[in-house]
Amino acid sequence: MKKLLFLLSFIFIAFISFSQLNVTYQGQVTYAQETSDVWGYVAPDSTEYAIVGIQCGVSIVDLSDPSDPTEVAFIDGACSTWRDIKTWGQHAYVTNETSNGVMVIDLTGLPAVVSFYDWTPNIPGLGTLSSVHNIYIDEFGYAYLAGSNLNNGGLLYVDCFTDPGNPEFVGAGPSIYSHDVYARDNKMYSSEIYEGVFSVYDVSDKSNTILLGSQGTSGEFTHNTWLSDDGTILYTTDEVSDAPVGAYDITDLSDIQHLDDFLPYETLGTGVIPHNVHVWEDWLIISYYTDGCILVDGSNPSNLVEVGNFDTFLQNVSGFGGAWGAYPYLPSGLILISDMQSGLYVLEPNYVNACWLEGNITDASNSIGINGADIQILGTNVVDESGFDGAYATGYAVSGDYDVTVTKGGYEPATVTATLENGVITILDVALQPLVPFGISGTVIEMGTGTPVADAKVKIFNEDFTYELDADASGNFNIASFFEGEYDVIGGKWGYSTTVLENAFDMSNASVTIEIEPGYSDIFSLDLGWTFTEAPVQGTWVLVDPPNGLSGGAPFDIAPGIDSDDPGTGCYVTGDGTVIDNTILIGGSTLLSSPEFDLTSYDYASISYELWYLGFNQFTQSPTDVPMFVALSNGVDTAVVDSIVYADLAPIEWQYSEIDVEEHITPTANMQIHFLATTSDDFAQLAEGGVDDFQVFEGTPSSIEVIAENVLMNAYPNPSSEGFTLAYDLLNQMENARLEVFNNLGQLVEQRSLNNNAGMIELGAEYTRGLYHVRIMNANEIGNAIQVIKQ
Repeated sequence: MKKLLFLLSFIFIAFISFSQLNVTYQGQVTYAQETSDVWGYVAPDSTEYAIVGIQCGVSIVDLSDPSDPTEVAFIDGACSTWRDIKTWGQHAYVTNETSNGVMVIDLTGLPAVVSFYDWTPNIPGLGTLSSVHNIYIDEFGYAYLAGSNLNNGGLLYVDCFTDPGNPEFVGAGPSIYSHDVYARDNKMYSSEIYEGVFSVYDVSDKSNTILLGSQGTSGEFTHNTWLSDDGTILYTTDEVSDAPVGAYDITDLSDIQHLDDFLPYETLGTGVIPHNVHVWEDWLIISYYTDGCILVDGSNPSNLVEVGNFDTFLQNVSGFGGAWGAYPYLPSGLILISDMQSGLYVLEPNYVNACWLEGNITDASNSIGINGADIQILGTNVVDESGFDGAYATGYAVSGDYDVTVTKGGYEPATVTATLENGVITILDVALQPLVPFGISGTVIEMGTGTPVADAKVKIFNEDFTYELDADASGNFNIASFFEGEYDVIGGKWGYSTTVLENAFDMSNASVTIEIEPGYSDIFSLDLGWTFTEAPVQGTWVLVDPPNGLSGGAPFDIAPGIDSDDPGTGCYVTGDGTVIDNTILIGGSTLLSSPEFDLTSYDYASISYELWYLGFNQFTQSPTDVPMFVALSNGVDTAVVDSIVYADLAPIEWQYSEIDVEEHITPTANMQIHFLATTSDDFAQLAEGGVDDFQVFEGTPSSIEVIAENVLMNAYPNPSSEGFTLAYDLLNQMENARLEVFNNLGQLVEQRSLNNNAGMIELGAEYTRGLYHVRIMNANEIGNAIQVIKQ
């Protein structure tokens, strides 16, 4: 045990030593329960306190010694995941989403004595206050209650100043659900999360709320807002994965201007969710769930740059864990962070201005701005992209001389040196030399016979260009103007397999032949003619790369977040999005149907596919018993052959299924397979599903088992710029087991036989940069894949 404690201590010391920039760890308080929000309080004797929301109460922490913060009081309260806190005078007001209204805490006796009571008024015409999501108290002493059980979750106004410690209801705002609220100078900023907007109201007269303006935010799930000190810029968060923190010029509320979006470069694209933004002088202090505390220089609101961070969350995952709240307003300058899992952090910031880098990227042949050029500051994780006019704006926290690369498909890359200084805007304009285009051609033929395949689908693509075209009657295709680069090629047609070719074109090889094998299969990398019925409200089937699994507004994933283990990259899903309220299937049904396929030549036809499904009640947050149905039709009859019910609100995964056709329906030349996702008309039920890797094969179902519980795999280091060590253990002996590695296009990169039941394998040293899927299988069993990233 001593060795374990020493190891954990060493890990934590290493963590606090390296997971920071311009933020220093001072102290910490851990709790047996999860935390929620945090606020600060300064007593008349100048003692600073942290007030921390705990799942079943409120903790008050003395910060006299920041390196040794000490809990001096704990107040039991209704158990709730959500708890929000604000202070007025010598009282704290605490909300929760379970019961007991608003907890009013008398802080005058700190640190020795703390008293409280629960304020649950019966408001005429509205009812008894029970639960509240969020609270804000303005400079006049008015409290604004958001997301309560009254007024449809719309705002309630409460007088906290006339009789301190005895709040009084004085009015209500519009009956539009507000998730979070900020107020200053008799203007109220309401985060109307389900509308995806913030709305600004005049609340000078608490009996007559007047709408002044509204604005949609980039993530369409507006979670909170905070105003700049000069009152001209409003900063916003959207509680969805990979959403930005937005900056909006609100000097003219009839013409609100979106200035910039900030994203944390370190975890860009990994599904990290911003929670709350606060403003202190020129800086934004942001609590990112799994990224901890991030400081952003807001003095140039059109170019928001990260200048500090402290990661409180050790796990290398995204989702709804980690930093919930931030409080940067103590006279000492300390920042308080409440981490849901690891408690209260006391941090000391070093606020610095950014080193801004701005300029224009143009075409050297005509001086016209280039849209979509990639700008990267080498030696950092900073990347940016030029806009439609060629302009870009980015920056870094640390001054110095940096090489900056600029790349764009169709142009020679350029590398130039820039000197960056804190508090200075460095202008760097770059003109790119255009490449000379050339023509390419190709043919799609049937594997084995060489017969041209008429009207085959072809997709040629890389990070910069995507060409989608149809072969002609002779299987030929061509592109007259094509730029040098590494391209992948996908070819296929209904009634054939889909073939994926890597790096198929260059200037010395401007022609390619794509061989496709007869048979019915679809890995959904191409549109091969599946049809769908429109959902009455939203959530119609759509062919996409798999959406990220994380969802705003729900404490669980709505999708696996990755493609299935087939060789392709796409799949069909019900709505292409990660925000349940905006894109998930709701209010009806949507049916996905294949093109017809002929089974009359098969001796014994079987069908396989992979799918996943989520069905739940948005009001009770519980699973529903409404399944996704799978059916086969033969031109005359239709038979349901499979169904899937999402039985538990837990991470969802692709499920492999095989169907014996003759067990259910007579095979004909007019077969189709159908996938039906359905919800109730009352909008209580929500659903999300995915379909991938459809195959028709000869023979009885092989009963391939998914054996994830019988295979242990781990790769390290991961990510890696060199190679990986794969440790594996087949908990049950597998005969003829083999290791398979696929790239992100689904192409088999490597295959090895496994002669031992457990061991370690070195692999990946020769892999190119990218994402790879590793799995272990044999003829009848398949293990779920793990992912490795080659840098």
